[in-house]
Amino acid sequence: MKVIGFTTKFYTLWDVTDETRDLGNGHKYVITHFAYIKNISFDKDKALAAYPGVPIDESLRGKTTSFQTEKEVWDNVNVFRFGKYKYDNIDNCSDTKYIAWYWDNIYNEHKDYVTKVLESRGYEIRTSSWTDYDGYVHNNEYLVSPETLAIEKAEAEKLNSDEKLLKSGATLSFLCEYNLDENGEVCNGNLTYKFPETKEMEYRGWPYWLPVINGKAKRIKNKMITINKYTYEANNYGFTVNVIDFEISK
Repeated sequence: MKVIGFTTKFYTLWDVTDETRDLGNGHKYVITHFAYIKNISFDKDKALAAYPGVPIDESLRGKTTSFQTEKEVWDNVNVFRFGKYKYDNIDNCSDTKYIAWYWDNIYNEHKDYVTKVLESRGYEIRTSSWTDYDGYVHNNEYLVSPETLAIEKAEAEKLNSDEKLLKSGATLSFLCEYNLDENGEVCNGNLTYKFPETKEMEYRGWPYWLPVINGKAKRIKNKMITINKYTYEANNYGFTVNVIDFEISK
């Protein structure tokens, strides 16, 4: 077909033809040949009048020599387009981790299809956002595996269980595996125990802290601690238990 292009001065006449190479499995290469014919006119209206009905192709700007372009075309979305399973049906592939890797390297309607395959196998697609220096917000999709989702679910259930326990005011017991930090805190799972009074100690030049009972520092590392009275509040990782009264098992 004939089309009109434009250099920096002239409107130009071209002959454009498509050549399709069928590679099988819905995979094709479309090669478009752009054959330069001649300059038509400096004036757009005169060029259109000389070739009525011939469209203007905006992509033919600044060109005066013949060339060709190649475009990969797929007529389907359900086969792998590259990699070790190329041309295999994605639904029939048992290598789900490979499909997850593949998902991260594709786009458009093909990615939409693979997304549905992964979701049917327990994956979840999430979106994270970040803002660049110009204030533009970027969104990034990422996969969450069934294994990670199971861990998240277990952690959420444990967090919910801990909150119910704290709300009940029940006595708390835990094995203290570490000394207190400079804030008088020690972590045990979702719970961070904060002791009201501490004393700084030193071992070979390294500081550590011990809780104080009746004016005396008490060693608690590797001992069972029983919390009889406390308040609590949520933090970024679970809950902070503000210790009011506690005992140390010998």
